[in-house]
Parts: sequence; C-alpha cells; structure tokens
Amino acid sequence: MNILIVYATLSGSTQTAAQHIQETLSAVGNEVTMAAAEPSLKSRIPSFDVLIFASPSWDDQGNDGQPLPEIRELIESLDARDLQGKKIALAGLGDSAYEHFCGAVDVMEEIFRQKGYTQFAIEHLKIDRYYANADNEQKVKNWATSLGKSLS
Repeated sequence: MNILIVYATLSGSTQTAAQHIQETLSAVGNEVTMAAAEPSLKSRIPSFDVLIFASPSWDDQGNDGQPLPEIRELIESLDARDLQGKKIALAGLGDSAYEHFCGAVDVMEEIFRQKGYTQFAIEHLKIDRYYANADNEQKVKNWATSLGKSLS
C-alpha cells in the first residue's frame, strides 16, 4: 500500500510517534511517506491509498482539545473527491489532565464525518503524555501493526 502520514507537532512528540508508525508499516512492505501538514500536500493526496493524520491536542484561544491549525486547515480543504476510495486513520497525542483528552482526534474525526467520510481503517490512536510513559512507543507500534493488518 502507498501510505501518507501527515503530522503536526509542537514539541516533536507527534513527529516521533509518526516516525514509529512509518517504520512499522514500512517493515511489512508498505511504501510510506511522512510529511508535515501544509496546504501543498492536498495536491499529493490522490497518489496515496491510505492517509494517516496525527496531531497533538492543544488549547486554541480557550478552546481545549483542538488539532494544530495546519493539520486542521489541510483536512478542512479536502473534499469528497479527495477522500474517495481512501482508507483513513487518525492518531493523537494528549494529556489526560486536560478536559478533552486527545480531543484533536475527535475534532479531526468530526471534520471527516461532515465531509461524508465514516469508514475509518482502525480505531483511533490516543496516547497519553507520550514521553512520560516508556510503554507509549510500543503502543504506537502495536497500533501501526494492527493498522497494517487491517489494510491487507
């Protein structure tokens, strides 16, 4: 499968998690491209079979649990034609101390649902305090392994 991982990051943890996803999916024969979220990615979307979107959750002007603006803007720019025939998976990093734990994932899912997309490839990944728990790297890899199995 030809897979695109689109990520947005503040501290680098989401990028690191995306790299673990890329390594895991590549190891089983997928062609995996990883890219930071930006508007120009929209033109590349048609060449991929699977899209993975990853974002931390943050407080956007008092609105807790939001994806970073660059990934939200990219997702909002997509239309039904861009998503047709694509398998999509969502991943998020957050902190359970906040009211909307990994709310960015829920917001991204809602944007896709408003566009008519409802068949996500796998249950969304939500990771609590990525660097604070040594098991989180393995959780990311396990999720990516499950995703790979669901794609074959």
